[in-house]
Amino acid sequence: MYKVAYLSSFALLFVFVFYTTLTPAIASTPLSIYPPEANPYGLSYSEYAQNFWKWLLSIPADQNPIDDTTGENCMVGQTNTNSSVFYLSAGAGKMERTCTVPAGKGLLIPVMQVEISDKELPGASVQDLANAAKKDQDGVNSLYLMIDDKEFTYNDLLKYRTHPTEPFQAIFPDNGIFGVTEGGPSQVVADGFYVATEPLTPGNHTVHFKSSLSCPDVGCVEPAFAQDVKYNIIVK
Repeated sequence: MYKVAYLSSFALLFVFVFYTTLTPAIASTPLSIYPPEANPYGLSYSEYAQNFWKWLLSIPADQNPIDDTTGENCMVGQTNTNSSVFYLSAGAGKMERTCTVPAGKGLLIPVMQVEISDKELPGASVQDLANAAKKDQDGVNSLYLMIDDKEFTYNDLLKYRTHPTEPFQAIFPDNGIFGVTEGGPSQVVADGFYVATEPLTPGNHTVHFKSSLSCPDVGCVEPAFAQDVKYNIIVK
């Protein structure tokens, strides 16, 4: 009797171990996000908005994650850094990306975003930049975020708006994004809705964010904009 029981237990253990070695690691619980008044990893959301744009604007257009439809460029500018967060990128239209992210970092998610620089508006004052950024984001009419199986609706995300940041300097490369062909330093102001998550543990996560805006008035950066971006995150 005892020998049969022992063999059965062993068989069950073998099946369990064999099955788990073939099954991808899945995150057991959805990632939590930090509230808008928090200072995740010691920085405010306004500071994260600035750092997000310093990162994204510094990458040439042909390598920039903003136009990446697969995720192959998601690591550009993010290797060997001491940043506590890994930046996900915005992207006009609908796209799905797969990206491997180091364990221990949080995610910075640009649910909706804008920056205005004097590279794009030559001769504009800082106040002109702030006014343009605010006008653009005042037109936001939809916001959605899903992390694993946890959803955040428009009303949940409204409080995450980072109103026009303090002006900051970003360095554009030659042949940068947004039509900037000649690189160099630029004054920038950012606005938008940014969300930071808790640190990642090894496993898989899905992040899906959607947003849109309508700004048809004179002086708007874009009369309409929409993004629908899904990330399949592999954490190692």
